[in-house]
Amino acid sequence: MLADTHVLDSLPDYALGCLDEAEVRTVSEHLAGCYLCRTELDSFQTIADGLALAVPDATPPAVLKQRLVDRVRGLKPAQPQPRREGFLRRLLPLGGIISLLLILALTLATVLLWQRMNRLEVLTGPQGMRAIALHSADLAPQASGFVIVGADGRNGVLVVDQMPPLNPEHEYQLWLIHNGDNTSGAVFSVDEYGYRGVRIMAPESLLDYSALQVTIEPAGGSAAPTGEQVLDGSLFNKTGP
Repeated sequence: MLADTHVLDSLPDYALGCLDEAEVRTVSEHLAGCYLCRTELDSFQTIADGLALAVPDATPPAVLKQRLVDRVRGLKPAQPQPRREGFLRRLLPLGGIISLLLILALTLATVLLWQRMNRLEVLTGPQGMRAIALHSADLAPQASGFVIVGADGRNGVLVVDQMPPLNPEHEYQLWLIHNGDNTSGAVFSVDEYGYRGVRIMAPESLLDYSALQVTIEPAGGSAAPTGEQVLDGSLFNKTGP
């Protein structure tokens, strides 16, 4: 089978930098002599390179700096013994306080950005690439997932995390939905951490579909959804009926 002689299943993780050193070495050695896998990797790399462009800018509130400065100024250090005071002065010089302020500001900005991303279903970058956040069902409330779609809709990657590992008789299956019809986009399993990245295969542009879902199906996949739903999301299709 094709997957037995090539490293296609490892290419999404390779492009995202998620493999360990041994796996990276194995994939790199294979790519050196395999034109097919190098071509597939180019598609994944194009999507991975555009992920940063798909995230909207998040500007911290203008009052953040003053609040942090006021908080630091309001701290009242205890009266240490002379020897300990000298130690603290060496440990926290002025440059250390400034670094601490920068770390606090970056942390708050990251939290604000993450909250903003969680409120959005579809993030669209300046080049048209889309990042679609998937919603978890009650069956796996800790599960999370993203679908990254290229600007032309011909390439897409599904990345999931904290998905419950399944027994060998079952696998997860991604369904692309259009006008009530379900088209299989991928059949996959996850590792012991519930993580997996897999390329989406579809007969039409991914932009032609309106929604997607992930269900639990028998190993090898089903012709139509039969199992419980784990993730779902909207593709915000504006071109279809």
